[in-house]
Parts: sequence; C-alpha cells; structure tokens
Amino acid sequence: MELDDIKKAWQEIDALKEKQQINENRIKEMLKKEGKTALAKLIRLAKIGMIILIPLGLFLCLLSHDFFKAGGYYVIWPLVFLFYCISMVPFDYYLYRLLKGIDYSGMTVKEVSERILKYQNIIQKSKMYGMIFYVVYLGIWYYLFYRLHFGSEIVWAFIIVMIVMVLGGLIALPVIFKKLYFNQINRIKESLKELEEFENP
Repeated sequence: MELDDIKKAWQEIDALKEKQQINENRIKEMLKKEGKTALAKLIRLAKIGMIILIPLGLFLCLLSHDFFKAGGYYVIWPLVFLFYCISMVPFDYYLYRLLKGIDYSGMTVKEVSERILKYQNIIQKSKMYGMIFYVVYLGIWYYLFYRLHFGSEIVWAFIIVMIVMVLGGLIALPVIFKKLYFNQINRIKESLKELEEFENP
C-alpha cells in the first residue's frame, strides 16, 4: 500500500513539474511575442523611412519653388535637404537590416540585447544630430525665405511664426522619438530582461 502511495505522489510531482514547465514556456512565448510586436513596429518605421525620404525631399523642393526662381545661392538650400534625404535612405536600410537580423528563436537573450542596444545608441545619436540639423536648416530656410519675400523690411508676425515653428519642432521632436522609437525599444528590453530571469533563475 505504501508503495502505491509513493508512486502516486511521484506521479503528482511529475504532473506538477510538467504543468509548471508548460506555464513557463507559455510565459516565455508571450514575452517573445511582445518583443516581436515592438520589433515589427521598429522594422516598419525603417521601411517607411526608406520609402518617404526622397518624396519628402522633392516636396520641400516644390515648397521652395521661389528659391529656384530667384536662382543663385537660393537654389542650393532646397537641394541640400534633397541630398540629405537621399543620403538617409542607405542609413534607414542599414537600420532595417540590423533589426531584421534579430531572431528571437535562433539567438540568445544576450545576442538580441546587444543588437537592440546598438540600435538604441544609433537612434539616440540620430535624435541629437537630427535636432541640430532641424534648427540650423529650418532657421536658414526661413531666413532665406524672409529675405526673398520681405527684403530688409521688418515683419514681426512672420518673425514670430518662424521662432514658434523652430521652438515647437524642438519640443515636438523628442516626444516623437520617444513615442515612435524609445517606447518600442523599452518594451523589447523589458521582455528580454524577463526572459533572462526565466532562463537564469
């Protein structure tokens, strides 16, 4: 009788272990799914960047048609932005390849973490340089536009709009970067941290 009880107890322990393993596997899959969802959004952003950058550059050239009419050094400034957009396409392609190379199934948590940290550092630098470029480029563009249309005349309404646009962009850019990039990066990092805790209890 005691032998039967011992066998039954062992069977119950094995069943509990199996159930615990199944639950842990489900949690791991859920964490991986959450990370994959955030990763997919970042990949989609890189793809969108590659698609819209050149049309964006051409659109600004269209908005700057008065610069082309004026000729001279005015022509250079819209073309600078177009060149910038063209040069950013390979950069977005590099980010796309970096993210597409992440494989939750075939890579360790450490390997995925290293790639995400590399991506995070690139985005952090892009944010900083992007804000500098935004202020310098837009400031000069507005100055040229103002000089072309108003000359030396002081038009305070336009000057105030220029200042508001530049400052508004400075405030908006960090918010946009946080919402589009850093929120997704943090979601991936959190899921990786929890996965690491399961793998190394």
